Amino acid sequence: MILGNLSIRLRLTIWYTVVLMVILCILSLGTYFFIRNRLESIERGRLESSYTTVETVVRNSGGDISDIYHLGQESLFQLAREGRVVYQTLAWQEKLWSGTPKDERTDVSGSWQSPEDTLYWLKKGKEPVFGFEIIFAQDVTSTIENIQGLAVILMAGIPFALILAVLGGYFLAGRALSPVKAITRKAGEINAESLSERLPVQNPGDEIGRLASIFNDTLARLDSSFKHLRRFTSDASHELRTPLTSIRSVGEVALQGPMDRKSCQEAIGSMLEETERLTHLVDNLLTLARGDAGKVNLAPHPLDLSVLVGEVVEELRVLSEERNQVLSTSFQSSVRVTADNSTLRQAVSNVLHNAIVYTPKGGHVEVHTAKTEDGKAIIDIIDDGPGIPESERTKVFERFYRVNGARSRKEGGVGLGLAIAQWAVEANAGAIAFLDREGPGALCRITLPAD
Repeated sequence: MILGNLSIRLRLTIWYTVVLMVILCILSLGTYFFIRNRLESIERGRLESSYTTVETVVRNSGGDISDIYHLGQESLFQLAREGRVVYQTLAWQEKLWSGTPKDERTDVSGSWQSPEDTLYWLKKGKEPVFGFEIIFAQDVTSTIENIQGLAVILMAGIPFALILAVLGGYFLAGRALSPVKAITRKAGEINAESLSERLPVQNPGDEIGRLASIFNDTLARLDSSFKHLRRFTSDASHELRTPLTSIRSVGEVALQGPMDRKSCQEAIGSMLEETERLTHLVDNLLTLARGDAGKVNLAPHPLDLSVLVGEVVEELRVLSEERNQVLSTSFQSSVRVTADNSTLRQAVSNVLHNAIVYTPKGGHVEVHTAKTEDGKAIIDIIDDGPGIPESERTKVFERFYRVNGARSRKEGGVGLGLAIAQWAVEANAGAIAFLDREGPGALCRITLPAD
């Protein structure tokens, strides 16, 4: 809880310091015990070797003490027999004591500290052949002092290293988190009016850089969504204003003119016509809104695609006959798909309606269904109208979009039919697109997974 209230920089510094302290303590203790054991092992090896040398000379000399003189007087040892000292070196007499050692000095192996604070390690043993008692001493003061000095250095070095760790960790954490500060500062400046701005990315390869890149991608999507929303709102407002303005204008003109039965009928007829157009627009907007919100309950079930498309064709055949068009069909049998009947029917109806409306009078519209070799069911709707430029083929599925010139409000409605068709096809796991075709006109293909 305490660390949770601190900044990330301080938390990183504390964690870094704690981890480093644990590592330093482990390394220091390991180093100390290793070197201490190593030095003590060397000293004990020297003590054992020196003691063995004296024991070997005594045994090889046949108990003749005169051979012991060849070992010199600088070594620290004495010989005794039956409790009486028979030989001791001058160094022994000067540095330790004369006579027979007693009490702790007679330990088989131990240590003794002189009044001058000189520390000696002792080894006592008995030569088994001639019965000599051997006590050998070795000055280990410098070795022990070195071990103690190492302990002091390690203990003093840990706090110093920790101080450097705190300062260095705090500095490095600040450097590492500096991109976060820049990102935070820039993010605070971005609002709904400045979604085109992006967060700074200092290093795209590290974690912070990748996070900033992901946020920038999110901002780009938000910016695009806001632009589409603004354009959609503007277009919807414009499209709604047009019939409302017409209804108001017709009513005002009717009120200013003669109020006979015929004039009233004409005014009411015009107002009903605009009301129907307004209702159709609102219905389309509600359909798209429900689709965007995921509130349309689909009921997919197996159906014969040729039958569904044939029913749509018959519903719209009257419209093509009014325009003196030839509406021909070519349906492959047993093209079955699993889809929601209502939404798929609406998609086919919208595309076919567009093809009929934008095909000139006396023109030709074709509708085909087939099943491809790769297991796809396709619906091709072909007209010989003005066609759609390749650069516009994806844009025509945007809401309220119309191809300039060829598709006006008077001819083609408000520009929501293909948007609804795209949503309906994709809701049924399909795809819709305008493809290239030889000659004039447009080819729209709806592709669905076939059963």
